[in-house]
Amino acid sequence: MTRMSHGHRSTGWRVALLAAAAWLLPAGASAAGTDKTPLRQVTCSFTGMVDELRAALKSGSPAYRKYVKERLKVAARAMPADELLAVIQQERDADTLEALGAALAGKASFSEDATLLQPLLARAAGDADPGLRAAAVRGLRGTGSVDAMAKNGGVVTYEQLIRDSAPEVRQAVVENLVHESAKVYFGHDRTVSETAVNTALAAKDPEVAAKLLSEVSMEQVGHGTVEQLRQQLRSDNASLRGAAATALGGVPGAESASVRDSLVELYRTDKDPAVRKAALQGIVRLGMGGALSTLESLRGVAPAMDPEIDAWRTALGMNLQEWELLLREKERLRK
Repeated sequence: MTRMSHGHRSTGWRVALLAAAAWLLPAGASAAGTDKTPLRQVTCSFTGMVDELRAALKSGSPAYRKYVKERLKVAARAMPADELLAVIQQERDADTLEALGAALAGKASFSEDATLLQPLLARAAGDADPGLRAAAVRGLRGTGSVDAMAKNGGVVTYEQLIRDSAPEVRQAVVENLVHESAKVYFGHDRTVSETAVNTALAAKDPEVAAKLLSEVSMEQVGHGTVEQLRQQLRSDNASLRGAAATALGGVPGAESASVRDSLVELYRTDKDPAVRKAALQGIVRLGMGGALSTLESLRGVAPAMDPEIDAWRTALGMNLQEWELLLREKERLRK
């Protein structure tokens, strides 16, 4: 096979940039032009796209900002990696770094070369500016970032990043994991779910840990992770106990019997109403219609919580088969 020259490579990716621009023409743009505004030839370069990106992020409309970011992501698949990596290593604007990071993450995923992410991971872990660290983390959102971190040797992990001193970095970690679980793998990836649990347990902030535990799917986790969650039912922090109870409601069916017993015990002994509410939710989610007898056995344990039990019993009587519909109906009944 004849090796492609640098000139041909340069021409090839510039053609790709032009193709990306054409494919992502804003709504209302015409390929044929109009009598008043004829099409004219323009030079499309990576530097120009970055300049346009920076300007759009500063003053463009939401639709235009989305357009320039998506155009860059499409073009990045074909452009030489060295130009994109060089810009990412030097960029000092947080919004621009996030968009460039997303383009790099998309390129790494498309090319199946996770090592491309090393400069972005380095900035996420080591940049002196917390806003830029957070932007680098956000750049990974929407990709298989947990797997990519592992393929880079686990030098930078979410368990490490969740201990960052800056709240915006910790928030970016939580949002990435919640999004990756729900939108990338639709709750079906065991590694992402277990990483979320390990990250929550590594967090120094109980509220951050609670958000991770309560919002990431646990339907594929293994027995060891279930035991880690069960231990959090004895936490000194009520938010963490409640989040663990919520998470345990979504564990695999093989764990349901022993987990239900733990949640029943939590309901009977814990004095915090929010924790008791979470325990009831976990019990219902584990058993659905089969939870009715357990709910009845808990009436009177905490009389102030009996209306919550009654709302669950009424909602279960509607024979709704999907958990989200059941939860929504129960919440409606409690308004």
